[in-house]
Amino acid sequence: MSSPTERLIAATRRRTFATTLALLFLLVAGIGAATAFVGLQALDADVDQALRSSVATAVTALDGEIPRAGERDSDEGLPAASDTFLLVLDQGGSVVSNPSRVRHVGLPVTSALRASGEDLRTVIADGLSVRLLTMPVANDGVVVGYVQGGFVLSLHDRQSASLVASVAAVALAGLIGAALVTLVVTGRSLVPIRRTFEAQARFVADASHELRTPAALIRANAEVLDREALVSEEGQPLLGDIIGEADRLASLVEDLLALAASDATGLVLQRTSIDVAALVRDTVRGATALAAQHQVTLVADAPGPALAQVDRARFTQVLLVLLDNAIDHAPAGSAVTVSVRREDRRVAVIVEDEGPGVAADEREAIFEPFSSGSAGRDRRRGGTGLGLSIARRIVDAHGGSIEVSQVGGRGARFTVSLPASDAGA
Repeated sequence: MSSPTERLIAATRRRTFATTLALLFLLVAGIGAATAFVGLQALDADVDQALRSSVATAVTALDGEIPRAGERDSDEGLPAASDTFLLVLDQGGSVVSNPSRVRHVGLPVTSALRASGEDLRTVIADGLSVRLLTMPVANDGVVVGYVQGGFVLSLHDRQSASLVASVAAVALAGLIGAALVTLVVTGRSLVPIRRTFEAQARFVADASHELRTPAALIRANAEVLDREALVSEEGQPLLGDIIGEADRLASLVEDLLALAASDATGLVLQRTSIDVAALVRDTVRGATALAAQHQVTLVADAPGPALAQVDRARFTQVLLVLLDNAIDHAPAGSAVTVSVRREDRRVAVIVEDEGPGVAADEREAIFEPFSSGSAGRDRRRGGTGLGLSIARRIVDAHGGSIEVSQVGGRGARFTVSLPASDAGA
């Protein structure tokens, strides 16, 4: 199983890759859309320019004179794609000249006739898309007819579709190439970070090993002084403080070693199928004396069996961390309840105390190393601030989860959820 550091680096790489790729996608999509838009606008402008030139030329050629009706009926149909056709209309919109010999199904479009100015629109004629331009023909300022010219857009539409497809293909190829480059770059950019984490873990482990011996010597010397009565009665409290702090230092060293081990290689678990309910009952029984010192009652609500594949020693460590945390924050005369529940192929261990609880905005922070929580949940006795962090890493290594919530308006509820073993299904 990968270590938390490796998982963090992998998650960072995924997020960096996804963010960079999203930005590149937006950039490429924006450039592609702009390119396609400009290209399509250019094609449309070419069509309009050619159509306007043809119609204007026809209007000029008429010189204010509308010919008599003729060549109105033709069976030739619309001209071939990209061809421009012309219709000459009288004031009422009737066709008086059809020089392009176009079959005028749906033509002319009389709604485009204007007394002044031109009308440019796209219409459907005989099932084809047509760009239509209508210009008035005037004689001494009086409109005597119109020239209506059209450009069949079949070829234009195919060119437009081809342009859009080409831009999309180039954008997709660019995006794929950018994704590959981004994947390589993000992997290389995180190498220094990985090395830094590894160096930090080695330093913590080495420093912790070096601290073990001095801590043990301090405690041993203090015990000799106490046993041999070499310290006056007035100095006995100070001697007790020395022993207590030596124990606290030893605990901190062990916790640091556990964190360093989990960061460096991940926790190595020796899993067996055990009855979590029985383990909870045994652990609660063993912690009863500690709870009694703080006038706290431990209650085990753990009917069995509730089987799960766990490392007995590691999971016992999780239970002791949670019990120690609950006892430490529970008021005198209150109870700490440990429950075991089996739901939906999961085994849940729930530890509830009657202390001040954990503020909603601190429920993730308390699982970070050296976190002590808010002032409302200060510890009565010294702690390393590493217990809950280690507990979460152990639970994560088991494929489970650990969360904290509020018990009503007061108290904290820690819930550990584990996959149930097949034997307990």
